[in-house]
Amino acid sequence: MRLSLTSIALSSAALACAVAGCTSRSQVFEGYSQDQVWSAMIAAAQSPEYDDWKIAENETFVDEDGRRVEVYRVLRRLLVTPYADPRKESEEWRLQLVLAHDMDIDAPVVDFTARQITVPAHVWREADRYFGQVRTLLGPPEATKANKATNATNATNAAEVPDAGEKAAEPTAIPADSAIPSGGESAPATAPQEPPQEPPQEQPQEQPQEPLPESHHM
Repeated sequence: MRLSLTSIALSSAALACAVAGCTSRSQVFEGYSQDQVWSAMIAAAQSPEYDDWKIAENETFVDEDGRRVEVYRVLRRLLVTPYADPRKESEEWRLQLVLAHDMDIDAPVVDFTARQITVPAHVWREADRYFGQVRTLLGPPEATKANKATNATNATNAAEVPDAGEKAAEPTAIPADSAIPSGGESAPATAPQEPPQEPPQEQPQEQPQEPLPESHHM
């Protein structure tokens, strides 16, 4: 029964849209494949995220063959402002989300259409919120990821290469007293010291011997 009521509501909205005109907004998703954008479109439609609204009702119909999503959504909140009583507010959305392809730039395009009569600025706000959630689900495009990886590699390589502007190391001056002799042999660090000389020892002088007394024989 719920699906029948939803179908009737969407059909009525389509008729009103055809008579009075609908408000649409489109956005190109360059850098992604059709399947990636389609999966993100379904996820964002079935699980919407709001900062200032509570989701009272959210029904979706997914047309895989036509790459189209129909949404019926009811939002409610209690608005509290200074110097005023709290006020209950509600919004009702009948949306059509279609995945197309831009042949000129070879990129997916999402068409967001409000199948109801409402203020265009409100539709643009809701469309921007939806597109933002789709991009959050997709993450950075593959080209951006590859560029970031390449830049990180280049930065690492640049850090390892010495800067061409750096000055070469200046030669160290050698003191004159430690210069290397012309013969090629290294000079000793300090001059060799002579061994200490012992003081000369005095030689004993020979004393003259006294003549022996003559003996007299009787």
